[in-house]
Amino acid sequence: MLPRVNKMREAGGWCRRQVRVDRPGKSECMSTILAVDTSTSVNTVALCQRTPSSPDIALLAETVVECRRLHSERLLSTVEWVLQEAGVELDSIDALAVSIGPGSFTGLRIGVATWKGLAYGLQKPLLGVPTLDAMTHVMPLESGLLCPLLDARMKEVFGAVYRFEAGHREKVLPDCACPIETFLNTSPFSTLEGASPPVFLGDGARLYRERILAVLPAARFASGPLSLPRASAVALEAFARMDAGDSGDPGMVAPVYLRKSQAEILRDEKAGNS
Repeated sequence: MLPRVNKMREAGGWCRRQVRVDRPGKSECMSTILAVDTSTSVNTVALCQRTPSSPDIALLAETVVECRRLHSERLLSTVEWVLQEAGVELDSIDALAVSIGPGSFTGLRIGVATWKGLAYGLQKPLLGVPTLDAMTHVMPLESGLLCPLLDARMKEVFGAVYRFEAGHREKVLPDCACPIETFLNTSPFSTLEGASPPVFLGDGARLYRERILAVLPAARFASGPLSLPRASAVALEAFARMDAGDSGDPGMVAPVYLRKSQAEILRDEKAGNS
């Protein structure tokens, strides 16, 4: 268990006490972000760093583990490993970033609650990053359409569509939850004649590959490693949002579900039939 995290835990909850250790020689201009994505069955934590002298963002350490949605059992121990491998103290990071959805309801709650606890305990900024926006950094394009898809269960996907032109990203279909055929019949796919085939990634793309090809025979698919959520991608999106003026207020960060959970839907149906 993380020593710093232990100090912040009281009576089974998170206290809002600052735990900070001054580190001589640490550059005031250096930004280090601890990022997490628990939106799927993949548990991923990363520590990324940026300095003013370089436009590049350095990946100090990252884990990407298929944990069968057992995020609560491994999240803090994973954070400890990442920090130890990077040689960085928890209280010396500059900000935190968390994937806020859409995705697994339980996974999102665990990730957001844990990162908000750390943000309040350390008095650090917390940036909430939409899951699908972050996934565009896993496989950015020079040009064309990129379509991250997550399995939303109940025969639906969580998806969005992004157009890249000269490396610049534009979101042309906002986050949605719907059957895959409904997603494929949206306007971004109606004007593909002469354009490069769209690229799909994510577990939803793997699950519905054949149905996607039935509608878009030229569609391309990211390979396995490039189809997984990555905490480093969450950090990249967080840096962009920080540059755009995101205040990093932990109180403003909340999961984005897009729809009711299966349990809520079944409960409403049961209530309607009673």
